[in-house]
Amino acid sequence: MIKLNAKERIEELNGNGLKIIQAIDHYRFSIDSILLANFIQLKNYEKVIDLGTGSGVIPLLLYGKKKGLSIFGIELQKELADMAKKSVELNHLQNCIIIMQEDLRKLKGIFRSGYFDVVVSNPPYISLGQGKVNPSDSRAIARHEIKCELEDIISISNHLLKNKGRIYLIYKSSKLNHLILTLKKYNIETKILQFIHSNFQEPANLVLVGGIKGGKEELKVEPPIFLHNHQKE
Repeated sequence: MIKLNAKERIEELNGNGLKIIQAIDHYRFSIDSILLANFIQLKNYEKVIDLGTGSGVIPLLLYGKKKGLSIFGIELQKELADMAKKSVELNHLQNCIIIMQEDLRKLKGIFRSGYFDVVVSNPPYISLGQGKVNPSDSRAIARHEIKCELEDIISISNHLLKNKGRIYLIYKSSKLNHLILTLKKYNIETKILQFIHSNFQEPANLVLVGGIKGGKEELKVEPPIFLHNHQKE
Protein backbone atom coordinates (compact mmCIF):
# COMPACT_ATOMS: atom_id res chain seq x y z
CA MET A 1 0.00 0.00 0.00
CA ILE A 2 1.46 3.33 -1.11
CA LYS A 3 1.10 6.04 1.54
CA LEU A 4 0.58 9.49 0.07
CA ASN A 5 1.28 12.78 1.79
CA ALA A 6 -1.56 15.30 2.12
CA LYS A 7 -0.60 17.22 -1.04
CA GLU A 8 0.34 14.22 -3.20
CA ARG A 9 -1.92 12.89 -5.91
CA ILE A 10 -1.83 9.85 -8.21
CA GLU A 11 -2.21 10.83 -11.87
CA GLU A 12 -2.40 8.90 -15.13
CA LEU A 13 0.90 9.21 -17.01
CA ASN A 14 0.10 7.90 -20.48
CA GLY A 15 -2.08 5.49 -22.35
CA ASN A 16 -0.36 2.28 -21.27
CA GLY A 17 -1.61 2.27 -17.69
CA LEU A 18 1.34 3.87 -15.92
CA LYS A 19 0.68 6.25 -13.05
CA ILE A 20 2.79 8.93 -11.38
CA ILE A 21 2.65 10.63 -8.00
CA GLN A 22 2.94 14.42 -7.99
CA ALA A 23 2.48 17.09 -5.34
CA ILE A 24 0.68 20.37 -5.85
CA ASP A 25 3.40 22.34 -4.02
CA HIS A 26 6.43 20.86 -5.80
CA TYR A 27 7.94 20.93 -9.27
CA ARG A 28 5.66 19.08 -11.68
CA PHE A 29 6.88 17.61 -14.94
CA SER A 30 6.08 19.49 -18.13
CA ILE A 31 5.91 18.85 -21.86
CA ASP A 32 9.73 19.10 -21.85
CA SER A 33 10.01 15.68 -20.20
CA ILE A 34 7.60 14.05 -22.64
CA LEU A 35 9.41 15.53 -25.65
CA LEU A 36 12.75 14.36 -24.30
CA ALA A 37 11.51 10.84 -23.57
CA ASN A 38 10.14 10.55 -27.11
CA PHE A 39 13.45 11.80 -28.57
CA ILE A 40 15.64 9.22 -26.82
CA GLN A 41 16.77 6.21 -28.87
CA LEU A 42 17.46 3.06 -26.88
CA LYS A 43 18.65 -0.48 -27.51
CA ASN A 44 17.76 -3.66 -25.64
CA TYR A 45 19.44 -4.26 -22.27
CA GLU A 46 21.05 -0.83 -22.01
CA LYS A 47 21.94 0.94 -18.76
CA VAL A 48 20.37 4.41 -18.61
CA ILE A 49 20.75 7.21 -16.05
CA ASP A 50 18.50 10.27 -15.73
CA LEU A 51 20.26 13.19 -14.03
CA GLY A 52 17.78 15.34 -12.13
CA THR A 53 14.88 12.94 -12.47
CA GLY A 54 12.40 15.03 -10.45
CA SER A 55 9.30 12.94 -9.84
CA GLY A 56 10.73 10.12 -11.97
CA VAL A 57 8.71 10.83 -15.09
CA ILE A 58 11.42 10.08 -17.66
CA PRO A 59 12.39 6.65 -16.23
CA LEU A 60 8.69 5.76 -16.21
CA LEU A 61 8.21 6.94 -19.79
CA LEU A 62 11.32 5.04 -20.95
CA TYR A 63 10.15 1.81 -19.34
CA GLY A 64 9.04 -0.66 -21.97
CA LYS A 65 10.65 1.13 -24.94
CA LYS A 66 13.16 -1.73 -25.17
CA LYS A 67 13.70 -5.09 -23.46
CA GLY A 68 15.79 -5.45 -20.33
CA LEU A 69 16.53 -1.79 -19.62
CA SER A 70 18.19 -0.88 -16.35
CA ILE A 71 17.23 2.72 -15.49
CA PHE A 72 18.58 4.90 -12.68
CA GLY A 73 17.02 8.22 -11.70
CA ILE A 74 19.16 10.65 -9.68
CA GLU A 75 17.43 13.40 -7.71
CA LEU A 76 18.92 15.80 -5.16
CA GLN A 77 15.67 16.90 -3.49
CA LYS A 78 14.45 14.40 -0.91
CA GLU A 79 10.74 15.12 -1.35
CA LEU A 80 10.92 14.60 -5.11
CA ALA A 81 13.10 11.50 -4.79
CA ASP A 82 10.64 10.01 -2.29
CA MET A 83 7.75 10.67 -4.68
CA ALA A 84 9.68 9.11 -7.55
CA LYS A 85 10.42 6.01 -5.46
CA LYS A 86 6.73 5.67 -4.59
CA SER A 87 5.77 6.04 -8.27
CA VAL A 88 8.17 3.23 -9.19
CA GLU A 89 6.66 1.05 -6.47
CA LEU A 90 3.12 2.00 -7.51
CA ASN A 91 3.84 0.70 -11.02
CA HIS A 92 5.71 -2.40 -9.71
CA LEU A 93 8.88 -1.45 -11.58
CA GLN A 94 11.43 -1.84 -8.77
CA ASN A 95 13.29 -4.49 -10.78
CA CYS A 96 14.17 -2.11 -13.62
CA ILE A 97 14.03 1.44 -12.19
CA ILE A 98 16.16 2.58 -9.24
CA ILE A 99 15.71 6.08 -7.78
CA MET A 100 18.60 7.54 -5.78
CA GLN A 101 18.57 10.70 -3.71
CA GLU A 102 22.04 12.03 -4.45
CA ASP A 103 24.00 15.07 -5.61
CA LEU A 104 24.89 14.27 -9.21
CA ARG A 105 28.29 15.93 -8.69
CA LYS A 106 29.19 13.04 -6.35
CA LEU A 107 28.38 10.21 -8.75
CA LYS A 108 32.04 9.58 -9.58
CA GLY A 109 32.31 7.99 -6.15
CA ILE A 110 29.30 5.75 -6.78
CA PHE A 111 29.54 4.55 -10.39
CA ARG A 112 32.71 3.47 -12.15
CA SER A 113 33.78 5.23 -15.32
CA GLY A 114 31.91 4.06 -18.42
CA TYR A 115 29.15 2.25 -16.53
CA PHE A 116 26.25 3.64 -18.59
CA ASP A 117 25.21 3.40 -22.23
CA VAL A 118 22.91 6.43 -22.07
CA VAL A 119 22.70 9.63 -20.01
CA VAL A 120 19.51 11.69 -20.03
CA SER A 121 18.91 15.12 -18.51
CA ASN A 122 16.49 18.02 -18.55
CA PRO A 123 18.97 20.43 -16.92
CA PRO A 124 18.23 23.77 -15.29
CA TYR A 125 18.82 26.39 -17.96
CA ILE A 126 18.42 29.76 -16.21
CA SER A 127 21.72 31.17 -14.94
CA LEU A 128 21.78 32.70 -11.47
CA GLY A 129 21.10 36.40 -11.69
CA GLN A 130 18.85 35.95 -14.70
CA GLY A 131 15.09 35.83 -14.45
CA LYS A 132 12.84 35.75 -11.42
CA VAL A 133 13.62 32.92 -9.01
CA ASN A 134 10.55 30.89 -8.14
CA PRO A 135 9.68 31.18 -4.43
CA SER A 136 9.17 27.41 -4.34
CA ASP A 137 12.61 25.88 -3.76
CA SER A 138 11.61 22.73 -5.64
CA ARG A 139 10.69 24.63 -8.79
CA ALA A 140 13.63 27.04 -8.50
CA ILE A 141 16.19 24.24 -8.27
CA ALA A 142 14.67 22.55 -11.32
CA ARG A 143 14.85 25.68 -13.48
CA HIS A 144 17.74 27.78 -12.14
CA GLU A 145 21.41 26.79 -11.82
CA ILE A 146 21.26 26.85 -8.02
CA LYS A 147 22.54 23.39 -7.06
CA CYS A 148 24.39 22.55 -10.27
CA GLU A 149 25.39 24.15 -13.55
CA LEU A 150 25.35 22.74 -17.07
CA GLU A 151 29.07 22.01 -16.89
CA ASP A 152 28.54 19.85 -13.77
CA ILE A 153 26.06 17.72 -15.71
CA ILE A 154 28.24 17.38 -18.81
CA SER A 155 31.38 16.68 -16.77
CA ILE A 156 29.78 13.84 -14.81
CA SER A 157 28.19 12.54 -18.04
CA ASN A 158 31.67 12.16 -19.51
CA HIS A 159 32.57 9.98 -16.51
CA LEU A 160 29.37 7.93 -16.58
CA LEU A 161 29.26 7.19 -20.30
CA LYS A 162 31.17 4.40 -21.94
CA ASN A 163 33.05 5.25 -25.14
CA LYS A 164 30.47 5.80 -27.90
CA GLY A 165 27.80 6.13 -25.20
CA ARG A 166 24.97 8.58 -25.88
CA ILE A 167 23.59 11.64 -24.14
CA TYR A 168 20.14 13.17 -24.69
CA LEU A 169 19.17 16.63 -23.41
CA ILE A 170 16.53 19.31 -23.80
CA TYR A 171 17.71 22.90 -23.46
CA LYS A 172 16.93 26.50 -24.31
CA SER A 173 17.64 27.02 -28.00
CA SER A 174 19.04 30.50 -27.25
CA LYS A 175 21.84 28.82 -25.26
CA LEU A 176 22.60 26.09 -27.81
CA ASN A 177 26.10 27.40 -28.56
CA HIS A 178 27.02 27.14 -24.89
CA LEU A 179 25.68 23.59 -24.72
CA ILE A 180 27.53 22.39 -27.84
CA LEU A 181 30.82 23.94 -26.70
CA THR A 182 30.46 22.41 -23.23
CA LEU A 183 29.76 18.97 -24.69
CA LYS A 184 32.82 19.24 -26.95
CA LYS A 185 34.97 20.30 -23.98
CA TYR A 186 34.16 16.94 -22.38
CA ASN A 187 34.70 14.84 -25.54
CA ILE A 188 31.02 14.56 -26.43
CA GLU A 189 30.17 15.39 -30.02
CA THR A 190 26.75 16.79 -30.86
CA LYS A 191 25.17 14.42 -33.41
CA ILE A 192 21.48 15.30 -33.65
CA LEU A 193 19.34 18.39 -33.10
CA GLN A 194 15.59 18.93 -33.18
CA PHE A 195 14.18 22.40 -32.59
CA ILE A 196 10.88 22.92 -30.78
CA HIS A 197 8.58 25.81 -31.69
CA SER A 198 5.38 26.96 -30.04
CA ASN A 199 3.81 27.38 -33.49
CA PHE A 200 4.74 27.91 -37.14
CA GLN A 201 5.38 31.63 -36.76
CA GLU A 202 7.44 31.64 -33.57
CA PRO A 203 11.20 31.07 -33.36
CA ALA A 204 12.36 27.93 -31.59
CA ASN A 205 12.33 28.14 -27.80
CA LEU A 206 13.74 24.71 -26.96
CA VAL A 207 16.03 22.22 -28.66
CA LEU A 208 16.50 18.48 -28.26
CA VAL A 209 20.15 17.47 -28.44
CA GLY A 210 21.76 14.07 -28.86
CA GLY A 211 25.50 13.52 -28.52
CA ILE A 212 28.03 10.67 -28.57
CA LYS A 213 31.08 10.40 -26.35
CA GLY A 214 34.08 10.17 -28.67
CA GLY A 215 31.87 10.65 -31.72
CA LYS A 216 32.89 12.11 -35.06
CA GLU A 217 31.95 15.59 -36.28
CA GLU A 218 28.77 14.87 -38.19
CA LEU A 219 25.47 16.58 -37.37
CA LYS A 220 21.90 15.69 -38.33
CA VAL A 221 19.08 18.22 -37.90
CA GLU A 222 15.65 16.62 -37.63
CA PRO A 223 12.45 18.33 -38.84
CA PRO A 224 11.18 20.79 -36.21
CA ILE A 225 8.42 20.11 -33.72
CA PHE A 226 5.49 22.55 -33.56
CA LEU A 227 3.58 22.26 -30.30
CA HIS A 228 0.55 24.06 -31.70
CA ASN A 229 -0.11 23.28 -35.34
CA HIS A 230 -1.98 26.42 -36.23
CA GLN A 231 -1.04 29.65 -37.89
CA LYS A 232 -2.18 33.11 -36.87
CA GLU A 233 -4.60 34.82 -39.24
